Order: sequence, then C-alpha cells, then structure tokens
Amino acid sequence: MMRSIDRLLSSKLFLKVVSVLVAVLVWFYLASDRGTEVVRTVTVPLEFLNVPVDMSVSSGVREVDIQVSGTRETAFSLTGTIASQIDLKGLGPGSHRRPVQVILPSGLRLVEVSPPFVDLNLIRLASRVLPVRMLVPDGLPPGYRLEEHRIDPVEVTVKGPEHLLSSLENVWVAPTLEQLLQEKDLTLPVVSSADRDQRTPFMIEPSEADLSFRLVRGFPRRAVPVRVELKGDPGKDFQVEAVVVDPPELTIQGPLESIERIDQIFLGPIDITGLSADVTRVVMVEDLAEDVQVVEDPSVRVRILLAERTERRLFTKVPVRLSGRSVYPGWRVEPSEVSVILEGSPSDLDAAEAKGSPIDVYVDVTNLVSQKITVPVKTTLRAKGVSLADIDPPNVTVYALTE
Repeated sequence: MMRSIDRLLSSKLFLKVVSVLVAVLVWFYLASDRGTEVVRTVTVPLEFLNVPVDMSVSSGVREVDIQVSGTRETAFSLTGTIASQIDLKGLGPGSHRRPVQVILPSGLRLVEVSPPFVDLNLIRLASRVLPVRMLVPDGLPPGYRLEEHRIDPVEVTVKGPEHLLSSLENVWVAPTLEQLLQEKDLTLPVVSSADRDQRTPFMIEPSEADLSFRLVRGFPRRAVPVRVELKGDPGKDFQVEAVVVDPPELTIQGPLESIERIDQIFLGPIDITGLSADVTRVVMVEDLAEDVQVVEDPSVRVRILLAERTERRLFTKVPVRLSGRSVYPGWRVEPSEVSVILEGSPSDLDAAEAKGSPIDVYVDVTNLVSQKITVPVKTTLRAKGVSLADIDPPNVTVYALTE
C-alpha cells in the first residue's frame, strides 16, 4: 500500500497535476487582488508656472508629498507621471501664499497634499555692468609679491535681485594660493562675494574670466608723488606761476608696512627769496625711512616758473581841472573830485605814487555853449608802466559862470 502511494507521489503525472493546481491558485489570487484599492504617498518636485518677466521665485518649499489612491497596478505604475504646480500668473513682487495644484493621470484619486499651500516671495531682478577685481589670497610665502595682474574681461553683466544688486560695487576672481604659486595664467569663475563657499543669488555673464599675473620675489614697490616746499617770496614784481617736478613720482621699495606709511615725498625747502626769473634746481631725496630706498635715480629736477605780478591801486580825491577856452568867463565842476584805479606792477605803482599825482583828470570846455551840460572825464597818465583800470564817476556836470 505504501509503495503504491510512493509511486503515485513520485510519478510525473502527479507532479504535473500539482503544478497545474498551484498555477491556477496563483492566477486566481492575482486576478482577485488586481482590483483592490491601495493608498500610496509620492514626493514630487514643485513647478512654478507663469513666472513674471524680470522676477525670480524664492521659496523654502521645493518638493511636496502627494497621497493618492487607486488599484494596486495603477498606483504603482502611474505615480511617475504625477506633477505639482503653482501658478504665478498676474502676481507682482512681494510675499504670496499660493495653493498647490496636483496633476494626476487617469485612474488615480487625490487623497492629500502636504503642504497644501506654499509661501513664496517674488523678487524683482535687475542687471548692472560691474568691474572684475582680483581677490588675493592670504599666506604668500615671505619675499613673494604680486607685482601686476590683468583680468579679461574687465567688466561683466550681473543680474540678480534688485535690492541685493544695488549693494555690489564689483565682482571677483578668487585664485587659491596653490594656483598662484604655479605661476600660470588661469581661467576662473567670476563670483559676487569674497566668500568662496557662499551661495550666490546672481547670474553673471560671462561666468568666467582669464587672469594673467606676475609673481616676483623681493621687496614690494610703490609709486608715490613728489611734493616741493618753497621758502620766501620772489621779487615784489613777480609771483610763482607753477612748480614743475620731473619726475612727478618716484618708485620706492622696502618692507610693505614701511612703504605703506609713505604717501608722498617732500623736497626742500627751496629758497625763492627775491627771484626775478625762472630757475631750475636739482634736489636729492633725503630723510626716507631706514629700510626704504628710492629705486634708480634719487634726484629730482624742480623748475620754478615766475609770472609778472600786477595789482590795482585806488587813488581817491583826484581833482578835476578845466581845460580849453569857452565863451563864458568860467565854469564850475560837480563833482570836483573823482576816484581812479590804476593797474601795474607794484614797483611802477610805487613810483607813480611817489610823484604825488600819477594821473591828470580834466574836462574840456572848448566850444561848450550850454550853461549846464554833462561831459565825460578825460585823463592823462603821468606815470610809466601803469594803466587806467577804472574811474568813478566817468562823467561830471559843468555849470557856466556868467558873471
């Protein structure tokens, strides 16, 4: 009996029957489970639609969790086509709260959205053209210095939030110390902040710039202007018109902390007392710091240019005399005195004043018929080297004396 059962269980026919029964049972299980509704949660990126021109979106939410229900087959096969959107049409700059819109494929039903609303800011964008500067890293080895560098392009267009862009004065290329020590030309990204690790809200075009530089050894150099101090005054008929310094700048070298304390080099004082002609003096630079020296020639040519000095001098109560013959026995002048201003060199004016009356003021009554008439004042200069600048009044009234 047992042998018969063993032969039955190990027969190929029995195994085929069992396989068919198992396959039928699995088919019935799957067919019955296919219509069962399940709930599933998926995380999808948030899309912003109709973003206004020249604005950017700032929001702390970039993904949302969407819970959907559907048959097992639908829930697992169609979740990749779910989308979440926020429509920004018609919105202006500022803070807004907007609902999340969910796009579902056919066969799925929305259960829940988290979060259902999103707080966001619309920020107005602006653009500016800014210069590109080089940010020199700390830690150059002793004796090394950057003597010159060139950036191409020298300016870039920066676009970003208007309120942040207004605070930018320039943008940077920021080589590392290792890059500089290789002493090779570099192509570097243009950044808006000296902090290399800071995320930037700006778009920069072009985004890269070429940097060429020269790394040299030795003390740093600096060009400083030369100033001249004058002592005394030139002759009284002259004044200093210009002081020409050649060269106008000198290059000094020394420890950085020492040359940074020297803003300009003073020469002199040069004594110009009594000068009456242009002069040229050669002056040696002295009294710099002990550890600072002038590169190349420490002498400076100073040319002092003079100009003739003129001034104006007022003479008051100058009498007005009568000149010429008239049909009347006499005339009376009102006013009988005038003020005159003479112009010339101080020496000529002094000489004119020493003579007592440097100018003759008169009116010509020849051929005058009217008994009262206003006539111009005439003058004759008695002094040399001076000229008449003004007379007050320029006209006087004369009255005929009939008796």
